[in-house]
Amino acid sequence: MTIKILIVDNHQLFIDGIKSILLKEMGMDIIAEAVNGLKALQLLEKNLRPDIIITDIRMPVMDGVVLTKTLTKTYPNIKVLALSMYDQTPDVIEMLDAGAKGYITKNIDKTELINAIHTIIKGDYFFSKNLPQDIKDWFNKKRMDHKAQLTRREKEILTLLAKGRTSMEMAKALKLSKFTIDTHRKNIHKKLGIKTNAGLVNYAIQNLS
Repeated sequence: MTIKILIVDNHQLFIDGIKSILLKEMGMDIIAEAVNGLKALQLLEKNLRPDIIITDIRMPVMDGVVLTKTLTKTYPNIKVLALSMYDQTPDVIEMLDAGAKGYITKNIDKTELINAIHTIIKGDYFFSKNLPQDIKDWFNKKRMDHKAQLTRREKEILTLLAKGRTSMEMAKALKLSKFTIDTHRKNIHKKLGIKTNAGLVNYAIQNLS
């Protein structure tokens, strides 16, 4: 599967640098670029559908935070990777609260950029290794808070999910209807803020298996 990418940044030199890296990668396609969040949204209104948007934070007209909040609400299937020169805790947390699935800094190497894209596409989060520890601590606490919100039944379903069970197999194991299982799974998606089934499986493996 080809990963369709939209790059949003107000520095053309930076866009060109990212393109030169990603266009050499098998399975990645830069389908468009935009100089700010508003231009990116205008492209989406014309039915452009990237799988992932790589965006800077601070841009004129519409910054990356406002763009990400709009995408989370209007285009929830499009994943957002923040790529910025800023690594201060407030900037990172603001982007994550807006709905970004990853945050990397502009001094990362090619390998980390490629890894970030693949990780987010699979439904998990990704952070630069050089981000301050307090950001990672904040994120881990947030995930633990989400985990605490899960009911006993939801945790049972996540445990089975980590073992590769289908909804039908879960229904038989827990003596519930498939409809009930699917309802629980929708609630789990909502509580954890994880949109895809792959992301839910990754979460289950890391936290409950």
